[in-house]
Amino acid sequence: MKIKLNIVFFTLLLSLLSVTAVFGQKTKHKTKSFAVTNKEKDNRGRTTRSKSGAIKRKGADKFWIIGIGGNVVDDDGSPFKKLFNVLPRWNVRPYPTRLTVERSLNQSFSVEGAFNFNTYKPVKIINNEVGRAGIFLSMDVNMKNDLNSDGWINPYVIYGVGGTFRTVRVLPIGGNLNIGFGFNIWFTRSFGINFQSIAKFGVSTRFPRSSSNYLQHSTGLVFKIQKGGKNPFIKPRYKWIHRNNIGRERT
Repeated sequence: MKIKLNIVFFTLLLSLLSVTAVFGQKTKHKTKSFAVTNKEKDNRGRTTRSKSGAIKRKGADKFWIIGIGGNVVDDDGSPFKKLFNVLPRWNVRPYPTRLTVERSLNQSFSVEGAFNFNTYKPVKIINNEVGRAGIFLSMDVNMKNDLNSDGWINPYVIYGVGGTFRTVRVLPIGGNLNIGFGFNIWFTRSFGINFQSIAKFGVSTRFPRSSSNYLQHSTGLVFKIQKGGKNPFIKPRYKWIHRNNIGRERT
């Protein structure tokens, strides 16, 4: 009888230890799951406050901007005189002639690559002469310094280097240094319009008063592809689902 009681007691003890081990593993697993969820929730909800006091989401200063539009070439030989004498001096096409790709580096600076196409008409003044016709191509790599990154109007200073191909010149290919200004007007967080003017100084022995200097003005549509923040063109299917609620539900 005593042996049977010992066997029963030993069996109950093993059962108790087994149940304790099983519940301990489940509790540990649940704790780990909640810890991961809370961490994800903190990362998703993390915000930063800019100098102007506006609250920004993490990653909101990382974006691409794609631009398409037109450009005007003022290559009359005296690009800094009679700036608004449009008809005899400005070369412009009625279709898109400009493509840009911009990548942000931080909240205030970005780098832009630009390609421009245009044509010279014989009725326009080219290097103080009339009667020349030809093709214009340019490629530039510029830095942009945004002066108001928080507003719906973003003025900026732009500077960089580039190369220009002009069939109206004796030496058709030449390098240039760029400096100018422009601004974006944003109608939504992802769509806006751009205006820009750049002075391009030809790299030659007569720099900075070379005859290869010219002005280039441009305008066009810009589309921002942004990491972080909200996309106004994508709306949740169900109103009760929101980015801030992701990760708060218990698993």
